[in-house]
Amino acid sequence: MENDPPLRKQAIGFANRLALIKKMGTVPGVGTAPYFIIIAEKKGFPRVEQQSLAHCLENMWLKATALDLGFQLVSATAQLADNPSFCEMLGLDPGEWALNGCAVGYSAEELSPSILPSVDEVTHWLE
Repeated sequence: MENDPPLRKQAIGFANRLALIKKMGTVPGVGTAPYFIIIAEKKGFPRVEQQSLAHCLENMWLKATALDLGFQLVSATAQLADNPSFCEMLGLDPGEWALNGCAVGYSAEELSPSILPSVDEVTHWLE
């Protein structure tokens, strides 16, 4: 990032999040939730593994919400798909699988109810 200003501009938000995680000393959710769930999809062609994993995570998020569980994406898990030590722990060959993950558990504090707009407010028909 030091030698590439466009990359620095593009990646500064991510770099700031990493700095915050380092300062906290734990990855949000992973260090505090009772369950860290890792999902894997075999890589193939065309490359649609992350889309497939996203659909899976969406359904898990909906089910967790229906069960009044807290749910937090841990998308940094995807960066570990080529890490030999991490993949060995999962019993997967590094680089052959796309990964993603989430933390699930009961929320430490009760969240306020969601305020949703009416369907008429957010639906626009094109004619």
